[in-house]
Amino acid sequence: MDKSPIAKWIEANSGKETFGSALKDLVSYACAEWFRRCSGEVVPPGEALSRVLLAHAGDAPLEMWLEKPEIHATEIAEFCESLASRPLPEPLSGTLPRLLDLRGVICPRNAVRSRLVMAGYPRGKELEIWLDEGAPIENVPGSLVADGNKVVFREKKGDYWVIKVVKPDNKE
Repeated sequence: MDKSPIAKWIEANSGKETFGSALKDLVSYACAEWFRRCSGEVVPPGEALSRVLLAHAGDAPLEMWLEKPEIHATEIAEFCESLASRPLPEPLSGTLPRLLDLRGVICPRNAVRSRLVMAGYPRGKELEIWLDEGAPIENVPGSLVADGNKVVFREKKGDYWVIKVVKPDNKE
């Protein structure tokens, strides 16, 4: 059986220093193409990936794969190829989600996921993130700030925390 173009690309590029970041780009562009093909909406690649992660769409553990993409290259390739024939799920047909619920998500996955979402989140838009007590509220806001985002609100609600994060309109 012939290999797909993505499988050939992975075979040719695995082991290169930039392979992990290239795999992340591949997923972002595949998600953007998914939006374009299914809805006609042109969404920048980073934002497309953010929206897929926020909506838990795609039936794939993307945040886990993107923590160490080199290890999951085959799964990433299969996911990207599957988007060419999948319909866009209902959660992705609406507006940009404004909430990321990370309660119950273990460290460091909660930090990785929040950083991936904010990396493609539109500038100037506010994202509300729900975090568990302990390590998540201690570590996630700091990692987001280190990436240049601003935590504009932080409040404890019962047994979890609510933070609101904004990517500034311009690089400061």
